[in-house]
Amino acid sequence: MESLKNCFTNVLQTIIGLTNNSYLTFLKGAVEMVSDSSQEDNVLYEYNKNLLEIASENNFALNADKTNEFAQLLGEAQFYLLCKNKGIILNRIKAGTAKTPDFRFEAQDMCFEVKTLSVVSGSSGIKKSLEDSLEAQIDIEDELKKGKRIATGISVVQPYGERPYKKGKGTITAIIETLIEKTCQNLKRDQFPNTSSFLVLNLSIIPPFRTDNYVLRPAYCDDYLFKKAVTGDLWMVAFGKSGMLIHGIPEFEGEAGIEGLLEKSGILSDPQYNYVTGILLMIHPWHRPTEVWGLFDSQVHAQWNDSNPEIAKCLFILTGDNWNDDMDSNGWNLQGALQSNG
Repeated sequence: MESLKNCFTNVLQTIIGLTNNSYLTFLKGAVEMVSDSSQEDNVLYEYNKNLLEIASENNFALNADKTNEFAQLLGEAQFYLLCKNKGIILNRIKAGTAKTPDFRFEAQDMCFEVKTLSVVSGSSGIKKSLEDSLEAQIDIEDELKKGKRIATGISVVQPYGERPYKKGKGTITAIIETLIEKTCQNLKRDQFPNTSSFLVLNLSIIPPFRTDNYVLRPAYCDDYLFKKAVTGDLWMVAFGKSGMLIHGIPEFEGEAGIEGLLEKSGILSDPQYNYVTGILLMIHPWHRPTEVWGLFDSQVHAQWNDSNPEIAKCLFILTGDNWNDDMDSNGWNLQGALQSNG
């Protein structure tokens, strides 16, 4: 049987010269990781089999719906494997008629629901990217037919779309509010059955503004070109409150550094999502292996330490130093890419 990674690579190669599915390309590292580990246990074998079935379908790489389906299933498989590599063996809960979490860690009765967030407009956004890439390829072919020795075509990958910017939002504000909105659209109460139920956000095809761990802070100092304070987009996704100031990235010294006020509440700040105990994030840097980061309510964290420290221990095995809470208690430890993931 053909391996998942070989099938995936071949599928992407078949559309070269026609278009490019950038969002599938983003998944290459995760595909290789899951494919290489597919014989380790029955759970990974089953995930690998299901992923291979999707990737083997006709015109898979040109199908926006299948791209989303593949990314979601791959996110679950990779999270399972990341936990396993840290010594945490999860039980997979097969989807049925009732809504359930994806995984349970029986030792501590912890539940994990994995959500791979899609791009703005979902399948329509992926389809638009495919069409833009096709048009760029047509431009290249037209220039070559005209006798040009060097031909160029331009297509832009926009996981956050154009809509937030057309509303006058700054970059950081648009990212925060888009991630909050897309997360809320995916939350279902029954998938968080107990007080140790965690949301796992896989940001493989809609990445955060930066993949350095200081974005887990309320704000951080950015020294590029000149010193400025920048709001941590991922901290706000968890703990932001309507009316909070958002510090953006001015283009030059003296330009306003405040983008505006946040108009949404973060997941762990919004009472209607109080069934989410904490958030784990799957982060996919270009230059480092996938990492698991964490954001937790400080009061809940204190309760774990008092009554069930094994829960906190499990979470910190997964995140290493890459975690924070609403009080920025671990902010001193978040110094960017050089920080270890444990």
